[in-house]
Amino acid sequence: MIVLALLASIAAAGVALTMLFLAHGRPEDDRGGARADMVHYFGMSALAALVCGAMNVIETAWDSVAAAAAGNATNVMAVGLLWAGARRLNGRRAIGAVSTGAGGILLFGLTFLVPLDDATLLKTAGLVVFSALGALECARTPLGDLGGARLLSWTLSLYAAYNLSRLVVVAAFGMTPLLRDGPVSPETTAAASAIAIALVSVGAVWIGRQLDDDPAPGTRAHDRGTLRRETARLLVEHPGVRATLVRVPEIDLIRAAHSGERGDTMLRTVADAAADVIADVVTGMPIRDTVFVVHPTVMTAAEVEESLRSAFARRMPSIDYDDVPDLVFEHHLVRDVDDLSWLMESRRSRPRLWRSGSD
Repeated sequence: MIVLALLASIAAAGVALTMLFLAHGRPEDDRGGARADMVHYFGMSALAALVCGAMNVIETAWDSVAAAAAGNATNVMAVGLLWAGARRLNGRRAIGAVSTGAGGILLFGLTFLVPLDDATLLKTAGLVVFSALGALECARTPLGDLGGARLLSWTLSLYAAYNLSRLVVVAAFGMTPLLRDGPVSPETTAAASAIAIALVSVGAVWIGRQLDDDPAPGTRAHDRGTLRRETARLLVEHPGVRATLVRVPEIDLIRAAHSGERGDTMLRTVADAAADVIADVVTGMPIRDTVFVVHPTVMTAAEVEESLRSAFARRMPSIDYDDVPDLVFEHHLVRDVDDLSWLMESRRSRPRLWRSGSD
């Protein structure tokens, strides 16, 4: 029975980690901002809970002290990182992660030095403290004003109360109730942990959907956001909008022969050339090897290609490049921002597939 309860907590932690990853998106986006902070801390918490469940299974199966030590440490860290993440989202001093790490390391070492029953009580006390702190932090503004924060606060409060009840039972009746079937047994505790993990994951994803990314300028995530915002403006101001995707087929060779920075300079030159010859244009590099040029459909696709090639050639001396690399174009009419988002996403998932296209 205990193994099934532990497996349930492992499954819940795995689902939580997956949900957070999907809420954030791809790790290479370098998004930054509040949502990235939330995913970083809460994701590490879910990972700690996953390791904790695995260590508890090993401890149960092989009576391993090392597994017990790792399980105790990661259990406390899983809850402590929720508190640390909540502090971060509230813009408070960054002592949460340090305190959580120190508590986990201390508990890991103490498990080898004191009887396992005493180590379990210390772990339970740590869970009470960090859960209570996390519940209070989730109730604070500005985090407390977001949907899902109240669910986190209530879940952590109840989890703190449950673990406090285990300490009260031990103080009144000794360790025996914790070792046999009942409301404070290991099976019940594992089940309560699985439920808490599930509720916290729902609250975290709920919060994440309301938080903003704040990617640094120059990152692909920043370019994607700029392209979406400016395309929405163009769609309001002009009757027709076209997305011209421009690629330098030799870009990988340029990066290999020179440097990655040289390749990025080449792509930025394509964007600058587009700004030279196309009115009211928006450019960006939302993926590694393609420049997106979004503009009103005043010029035909052929005129855009001819003008951009000429402007690109004129800019080559400014970057000290002898040859003029070829440019490959793909043109798409954009009816709404979702069309542009689909184009960016399709090129991210199939970066090597390229074919010329037309309106």
